[in-house]
Amino acid sequence: MGSLTTLPITEVLTIVKLLLGSVIAVLAAYGYRRNASQPMLFLDSGIALMILGSTIVTVISSILLTVSFVSPLSMSVEVIGMCLILYAIVLAREQ
Repeated sequence: MGSLTTLPITEVLTIVKLLLGSVIAVLAAYGYRRNASQPMLFLDSGIALMILGSTIVTVISSILLTVSFVSPLSMSVEVIGMCLILYAIVLAREQ
């Protein structure tokens, strides 16, 4: 019975996460276009990869692969996104 109430909550939170992530990524893209700032481009890419990319990878891999591969693939995409955000911060400090 607990899984029936957990599933809709998880779906709603995933949709909220995707909407907020999309808004943040679009605002960061506008910031990049306005200032032509390379750190902002990496920040935008990292945020988009962490939020949108990991969700897309999770959905696709859960359909195509076994359950044991879903979490590592999603986490790998999130780690790459974090590396892009870290690079953006380091690059911004150098400029």
